[in-house]
Amino acid sequence: MPSKSSGGIVRKTADQLPPTTPADLNRLRRAMERSEARIDHDKGPKLGSRPIRRDANGRIVKLPPSRIRSAILDELGRREMTRYKLWRIARQNCPTLPQSAVYEFLRGFRQIGLGYVEALLVALDLNVVAMSGHHAKKG
Repeated sequence: MPSKSSGGIVRKTADQLPPTTPADLNRLRRAMERSEARIDHDKGPKLGSRPIRRDANGRIVKLPPSRIRSAILDELGRREMTRYKLWRIARQNCPTLPQSAVYEFLRGFRQIGLGYVEALLVALDLNVVAMSGHHAKKG
């Protein structure tokens, strides 16, 4: 039996809640997508990221592989540099870069904005160049 506290709030334990249905999960996903669509992309979302996506079991869904993320990780390994040191150097070019953004981006759990990516690339002295033989289709 749920207990009633002051102010009319009903308290329940997790086992007293009905199980989440697939319809509930779909409704929540649609609501998240609607809220993402309202982000003013000219100003950019807060901290340059989108909300973290989770699967039906609540686990964070990793982003697909990224060439830029892979290049940064490869360079960190080549230099034997820690992610913390990368963040410290990158903050010289972008003082608002959160440490958590760097860690979550490099683990594949978060997207970051262009300004943050550029700060990481500058910190490692990496450049983005076109690969020969990989041209966009014309027409």
